[in-house]
Amino acid sequence: MWAYVDESGNTGNRIFDEDQPLFITAAMMTKTNFDLVRDAELTLIARKVGQVALHANELGVARIEEIADDLLRIIKQADARFFVSRLEKRYLAAAKVYDTYFDAGENLAVPWHVYWLKPLRLTMMFKLSQFVITEDIAMTVWDCVTAPNEQKSKAAFLEAANAMLVNVPNLPDLRSRQIVSEALQWALDNPENFGTHIRDKINRYGHSPNFVAFTNLLDGLNQASNTWKRPIREIVHDRQSQFERTLQQWHAVVSSPKLANAEPINWPGEKEPLSVSKVMGSKFRIATEETSPGLQVIDVVLWLFKRSITGKEIGPRGARLLNRVFQRGHQNDMSFEGVGDAAEQSLDNIMSAALSDKQQAAGAQMLIKNEEHRVAAMKEYAAQKTASVSSS
Repeated sequence: MWAYVDESGNTGNRIFDEDQPLFITAAMMTKTNFDLVRDAELTLIARKVGQVALHANELGVARIEEIADDLLRIIKQADARFFVSRLEKRYLAAAKVYDTYFDAGENLAVPWHVYWLKPLRLTMMFKLSQFVITEDIAMTVWDCVTAPNEQKSKAAFLEAANAMLVNVPNLPDLRSRQIVSEALQWALDNPENFGTHIRDKINRYGHSPNFVAFTNLLDGLNQASNTWKRPIREIVHDRQSQFERTLQQWHAVVSSPKLANAEPINWPGEKEPLSVSKVMGSKFRIATEETSPGLQVIDVVLWLFKRSITGKEIGPRGARLLNRVFQRGHQNDMSFEGVGDAAEQSLDNIMSAALSDKQQAAGAQMLIKNEEHRVAAMKEYAAQKTASVSSS
């Protein structure tokens, strides 16, 4: 299986660019080497609109309409499958704030279930994004996790925590106010227990929308590979110099045969375990539209998709082409709207489920044990910290 990947909305770590609120990734997957098999056909299609290679931004709606049916015919013949991902940068920023301050592994004041159970984690994150996190706070936290040194990182960490603490009274319920205020105060008192700084600049790019979208992409490619029962031979990615090394390094890590027998991660409350390895044994290649017919096709698909979700005209033939993509594709939506709809459905299922007396008692006992563990962990940390200061 071969995959051809393009992306749009790259602003790197400048995620608050009002002109680029979304980061979109699209991939076309074929059972055979599309670049090898379809090179001559794509050359003829490009010539039809006076181009050497297809670049949707240069073509515009009118000229894409001239070749949309030709592209539709080719992807049908290739039995192509697609993966499209929309990442809302405001959502990513809110998630980064939550992970920075409310990870129960670092912030010992956070109840275990508030972070580790996905429905509860998302509920609290959405409350914070609506009532506590301002754009200035989110920008400060972004400066914290992308800072060039530990000192600047911790300064931003403390600044944002103090700013959020001021907004805690805005939260709509008493329990949320209690949890959040205790967590933020503990963060302010114990900033040394939080890993906020990454020394290597290349690895700091791991916070970027590009990297987050890339990890989602690899999951999408794995899904297609499992459906087709075919290994992924090659991933061809459109050239974009700033993040090439980061993407190449991450691909090399997760696709290594050494991870073939690695145990999957079982997240609390999740039905499916998370596989550590992805796109096993595949080759990762950076290319351009001029050298890859597959990238030309996905460039057009991505352009049409971006226009469609922003309410812009794409033409009837372009719409038919995009409809085929939707029929033969999978979509991933990391936005307040997309994640919120999924979370609401999950919570509806949970809240409507009948619980026996035994199950309710077990849940209550779990909360008691979690609270005992939380209090004990904070006391132990405080004692160790006091002892360390005394000995020094």
